[in-house]
Amino acid sequence: MENIINEAELEKMREKTKKLNKIFIILSVISFLLYICFFCYMVKKGSSSGSFSIEIAVFAGILLIIIAIILWFVIVGSSYNKFNYEFKSKYVVQTINNIEGFDDLKYYQENGFTWDDIRNTAVVDCGDKRYFKSEDLLFGIYDNVRFKISDVMTRKMVRRDKKNRIKEIFSGQVICLFQFDEMKMSNGHVQIFENEFLSNMSGWEADNEIYTENEAFNKRFSVYASDEHNAYYILTPQRMEKIISFADTIDGQVSLVFLDDKLFVAVRNESMFDADLSEPVKEQTAKIIKDAEFIQKAKEILVEQ
Repeated sequence: MENIINEAELEKMREKTKKLNKIFIILSVISFLLYICFFCYMVKKGSSSGSFSIEIAVFAGILLIIIAIILWFVIVGSSYNKFNYEFKSKYVVQTINNIEGFDDLKYYQENGFTWDDIRNTAVVDCGDKRYFKSEDLLFGIYDNVRFKISDVMTRKMVRRDKKNRIKEIFSGQVICLFQFDEMKMSNGHVQIFENEFLSNMSGWEADNEIYTENEAFNKRFSVYASDEHNAYYILTPQRMEKIISFADTIDGQVSLVFLDDKLFVAVRNESMFDADLSEPVKEQTAKIIKDAEFIQKAKEILVEQ
């Protein structure tokens, strides 16, 4: 029962966070206006006396900004994080569990895919290990198929203008579906990269580039496989049509990798299932259901009929 929460409780948390945010904004505006008055006074004083009044005013402004940022994270940020965690770990899980076909859902905020998982599947470019991040793990069963889905961010260090900078490669969701077909397993990697995706976010590519008999599929996707025969075994005409349909309905660039008894799908998109302060909790249910469609549609790729 501890993982159950009702809309009224969540709505109360949302309203509290909204109120704290409004108070913070009002206080920030007042502080800014007072600081402008203080700055003008110090500039006038510095001009007439030749003292360090301007430097003091600038230092005070920087200090004010630092304090404001700290206070926002301590007061507003912590309140939103608590609301968002309760929303994801309880309300989202409850809502999806009520959708036909979903079962045994569990959510772990700080867990996700490992850097090795992403590197080995090559569904996206894994980037530098020290800048890799994956969180908000949701796993369970849909239509008798086990899955796990998590937010993933990959980044790397680049040299630009004689300075080191951290560059984002991929930010979105990765889903893994297990045991997609008891009678059919992929003997090695079969990678399907949407061409737009391939340009800047794909992982390493298997040795063999594959061209299918489906010209529409070839124009839209690039396919690489460790074994050519295995690629044609996995990419049946029905499955290619389902991949095209999946890419058409998903809002974001996609890539897919078949490996052993698993299917990995990555989509470049905003974080899924996040709580929104601007909408009442009840009105966010439709968005949760829409986000869950990503799992449902990914599973459909596994059904060849």
